Amino acid sequence: MNNSSNLKSLFQINPNITFLNHGSYGACPKPVFKNYQKWQLELERNPVQFMSTDVYNELERSREALGEYINCSNDDIVYFPNPTHAVASIIDNININEDEEVLSTDLEYGSCDRMWFYHSKKYKYNYRRVNINIPIIDKASFLENFWNEASNKTRYIFVSHITSGTAMVIPVKEIIAEAKKRNIKTIIDGAHVPGQLSLNLRDLDADYYVGACHKWLCAPKGSSFLYVNKELQFDMEPYLKSWGWGEDYIEFENSTQKKSPSRFQNIYQWQGTRDMSAFLAVPSAIKFHKDYKWIDVVDRCNSLVISARDAISDFTGLPKICPDDFLSQMATILIPYNNHNELKKILYNDYRIEIPTYAKDNYVALRLSIQGYNDQEDVDRLITSLKAFL
Repeated sequence: MNNSSNLKSLFQINPNITFLNHGSYGACPKPVFKNYQKWQLELERNPVQFMSTDVYNELERSREALGEYINCSNDDIVYFPNPTHAVASIIDNININEDEEVLSTDLEYGSCDRMWFYHSKKYKYNYRRVNINIPIIDKASFLENFWNEASNKTRYIFVSHITSGTAMVIPVKEIIAEAKKRNIKTIIDGAHVPGQLSLNLRDLDADYYVGACHKWLCAPKGSSFLYVNKELQFDMEPYLKSWGWGEDYIEFENSTQKKSPSRFQNIYQWQGTRDMSAFLAVPSAIKFHKDYKWIDVVDRCNSLVISARDAISDFTGLPKICPDDFLSQMATILIPYNNHNELKKILYNDYRIEIPTYAKDNYVALRLSIQGYNDQEDVDRLITSLKAFL
């Protein structure tokens, strides 16, 4: 069974809170969390054996499960604690000349946006943020808006597959296809994608792709991945040079660290001592989704998101920022209130609703996230609360 009442009991979220903010940090279901703790216990029982040998075998098994889930070779993905960390690794390895450019949008996640901005200032290239026309009319108008800003100086494209603040599914497949025609490399921030959209990296064919496992896939916090096209892996270099760095270094052969046939794995999977239990629990999160027929769960959540946005927009009279086919399990909805921080406090303190709020371009909005543990009653509580004080 995958209805909300059954799923709600499998999550550890405070039942006294209406939790409509899965998008920020996710939520780990009880069986997945139990598997996570099992790995932590194994590490503590025999840390030397576990960190010297076992962790490498288990990381490989975990990557095999993830590779099958997102349809790519397990040697083409490495684990990172979060998407920001993974994007930073890409930024540190791009090959771009002065006066060339990275083309992005004004919808990107703040930490990544900042990294690109300061990196471009340091290395004197242009980080161009396309001003996306809101409301978006359709896919074609979005793509025209975006590509109108490209030029013969564009070397990389950095865009979100699902935007964070505006919660929109961006047509990245079309962007990647057009970029290939123009010989432009693509870097896709898919933090919100695994577990929310079906992801096929072979079919998508991005040059770089970053995803979080701890958001919509419901793995433990601190589990994300970086995919790099095999042709570009040899140019990658971690900022931290640890035991896997320098395959020709003779002492590596005699160390306790297990050497992989993949250089990409050798240089990234060991970054010093750290608890990798969250990475090892990813297969249990994938199994959880399969056991509870998560495709059906996503469809139910999508229907709730669309109906909730319709209901709120009807009584506020404010426009929708994008068409329904730009939505999956999140929607950012304009609210007629002049202080987003105050709006968030009222919803949480007075109505016990956890939901993020934003302010941009003289508009205030909230971002609604609907996960399997949410139901119509949660949505109705939000709508009733908004009507009560707006």
